Amino acid sequence: MEAKSLWERKGEDAMSGNLYAFWITFWTAIGIASSAVGASATYSSEYSLLLIIPAIITAIFGVFITRGNDDLLVSLGGYLLVTVSLGVITGPVVALYTDASGVSILLLTTMIVVGLGIIGAIYPQSLQGWLSWLFGGLLLLLTGQVFVPLAAYLGFSIGNTMTILDWAGVAVFSGLVVFDLNRAMRIPYTMKNAIDASLEVYLDFINLFLRLLSLIGEADRE
Repeated sequence: MEAKSLWERKGEDAMSGNLYAFWITFWTAIGIASSAVGASATYSSEYSLLLIIPAIITAIFGVFITRGNDDLLVSLGGYLLVTVSLGVITGPVVALYTDASGVSILLLTTMIVVGLGIIGAIYPQSLQGWLSWLFGGLLLLLTGQVFVPLAAYLGFSIGNTMTILDWAGVAVFSGLVVFDLNRAMRIPYTMKNAIDASLEVYLDFINLFLRLLSLIGEADRE
């Protein structure tokens, strides 16, 4: 079992930095592709708690599997549990928008993540000082996502609050892409670490995609 978190791991490099960066990119792409498979399975489904709750539980279980052992195949299996489960949740959301809009925003998200990821990976200094700001931003987003819809349900006017939260989410998860790639390049270059770091980048990607879809996606009128 892994005794330390991903970012505290020590040891010898098993590959070059360029190859390590390639594997992070590769496994992130595999995660996105597997999410697309999961999304296709629920694309025509109703968005309900019976769909969301089991998928969330499975995704959380997958995170623990990915992080909690040294076996590469088991870690990869846990990673795919996360990505497919979140794809299942994403399917009904993507179905609310036109196919062209979904594809264009997927490409936009990819370009943003690749560009910011390169910046984070090659930046020579540690960005650990960003951690408290990003964590605070995530807490504010989570709080807003819970209480703003609740306020609307209770009859309070929320105006453009959800739009503001989406833009804040774009900023936070864009910052996390830079931050996560920066610290991923500061741990040993091993395949296990590449898979675990890919999970972080994938989560940034899917959250950024959903925020951009909400902000600039074209709703399907059919």
